[in-house]
Amino acid sequence: MKTKSFVTGKALTCSLGDSLTGIVAAVREPRLKVEQLPFTLAALPYTRPYYLIARNEEDRLENRSEAYFFELLFSTVSRALVDAGLSDAEIREMPLFFGSTSMDMPLFEERHRRNASSLSELFLQDSNGYGKIAGAIQDRFRMAGKSYSFITACTSSANALLYAAATIEAGRSERALVVGYDLYNNLGFYGFEGLKAVASSEYRPFDRARDGLILGEACGAVVLEGKKKKASDFACLGGANLCDTYSVTSHDEAGTAVADTMHRALKRTGIAPGEIVAVKAHATGTENNDRTESAAMKLVFGPQVPPVVCLKPFIGHTVGACGVSELVLLTESIKAGFIPGTPGFRDEDEALGLSPLRENTPVGEGVFMLNYFGFGGNCTTLILSNRGEKE
Repeated sequence: MKTKSFVTGKALTCSLGDSLTGIVAAVREPRLKVEQLPFTLAALPYTRPYYLIARNEEDRLENRSEAYFFELLFSTVSRALVDAGLSDAEIREMPLFFGSTSMDMPLFEERHRRNASSLSELFLQDSNGYGKIAGAIQDRFRMAGKSYSFITACTSSANALLYAAATIEAGRSERALVVGYDLYNNLGFYGFEGLKAVASSEYRPFDRARDGLILGEACGAVVLEGKKKKASDFACLGGANLCDTYSVTSHDEAGTAVADTMHRALKRTGIAPGEIVAVKAHATGTENNDRTESAAMKLVFGPQVPPVVCLKPFIGHTVGACGVSELVLLTESIKAGFIPGTPGFRDEDEALGLSPLRENTPVGEGVFMLNYFGFGGNCTTLILSNRGEKE
């Protein structure tokens, strides 16, 4: 018999702070924190918006160090473990699933900024491998279980969640820690600007005047367990992932592969499209993603698409961390009794024929679809429920 997994512990550090109560309050208002970053590396005469973590002076980019990188990571993980109420023995035995796009790139760039004398030295630095961050978490919390690192662009920690849930469902582990982590790095900031994918001022997914994404940073951690601890714990019913091979960079705007991912997730979890109360869209605000995702939702749901939720306008596109960070943001908002409206959305794009929620909407129990679609074509859909699911 399959075992469901439940979100029993969670924590999030993002541009809105590191208190879940405070973050949800900021989402409800809404109260956004977006900074303008200059292109100092290239000495270009303009700025771009960015959702930076900015809790105190230590968070300022010029003050960050390797110690800061790991302190932020460990404090977020620690809060999730405490929230789940795990014993030392339970922590020691559970596996770790880590997802990120940048991995240790912020450390790589920081070492160059402080020590390298030329650009060429940046490319001569040694990387410590994809397992460095996961290994540091295991060492810090004395975790002896297996660890897995996922680097699938924007779906990285969403895939980490999917595989962690599958591990519990298959009975291979009673619980799992899932972490999504991405901090500011020049490679991402200048890379997306080089693709002309960064919005000039405001995040407006699905809006007629949208002009791109705005990056953000976040560290999110959740504990999944095979048994519910609190009545409000969300069940992760499962999901699906696949790769859209239409292009090496983008998705087929007909939405067939994206829709196929949603269909597979619904089939594997035994959920009918009509049972979905709301869809958390990936909603990057880029032309390709918005057209693809709109077409895909119509293929899956027909003309009656459920209410669409866009969370990136609150904390930015946190790339590989968005799987965990947006799950926490959504589930905590639902626990507070509402689904967030979309800041910045004003004018429907008739070519898309889809509008996200404009205002906060009351919500209770139900089944929710969470979508993530990565640069390069990776697609992931998760199905969560708070309607009294049993083990």
